[in-house]
Amino acid sequence: MHVNILGYWGGYPAPGGATAGYLVTTDEGHILLDCGSGVMSQLTFHTSVENLSGVILSHLHDDHMADIGILQYAAVGAIRNKRMNHKLKLFVPEEPADSLSKLYGPHTDITLINPALKLQLAGAEIEFVPVQHTISCYAVKITYKDKVLVYSGDTSYCDSLIEIAKDADIFLCEATICEGSHHTTGDGHMDASQAATIAEKANVKKLILVHLPGDGNLELMKQTASEVFGGPVFLPNTESMYKV
Repeated sequence: MHVNILGYWGGYPAPGGATAGYLVTTDEGHILLDCGSGVMSQLTFHTSVENLSGVILSHLHDDHMADIGILQYAAVGAIRNKRMNHKLKLFVPEEPADSLSKLYGPHTDITLINPALKLQLAGAEIEFVPVQHTISCYAVKITYKDKVLVYSGDTSYCDSLIEIAKDADIFLCEATICEGSHHTTGDGHMDASQAATIAEKANVKKLILVHLPGDGNLELMKQTASEVFGGPVFLPNTESMYKV
């Protein structure tokens, strides 16, 4: 299993970048975690819509779902041209209802996420745990051949994230708050030190900071995280593939 980071900016992208989007690939398929602004253009470097086993949206804020309508357009075209013989599988929280209602259509098969939901996608087992954001949001755990990847979604510091991230091989953790940054009010988010504290308590093997502020000092954030977490800390790179 490996992950390609398609976008990692929080709120809105830096020039040429994209907001949240992570392509997880197993020997049996592809899973897209979030589909923010600019993600669709990055996805096409790696695969196409008909090859996706499913799409998971951690929550229904635009920086995590802005390109989902574009992906659905691609699915419509692939179905019409007989490259795709199934609907796009989409897994999403049930709130906010007005955002959810826009996702339904004849091209999409929607499953609502809840804490009890367990999935099999691309040969992997997928679990969810609610985290603490300004709207309903879920962290995602993907297990494949005894390897584990955990994605935090957007959240403030919470013990449930420590539990689901325990012993993960890769931990994609949000770190939106940065000293000197005016990117966020801080509600429902963490800084690099908090992300690293969760990584340390969960005993993860590799921490990748994501959902970063466009006006933040990223090297300082990495340094701050490294002072707390004893394992390797990475800043995301859309040109890198992280193997689990």
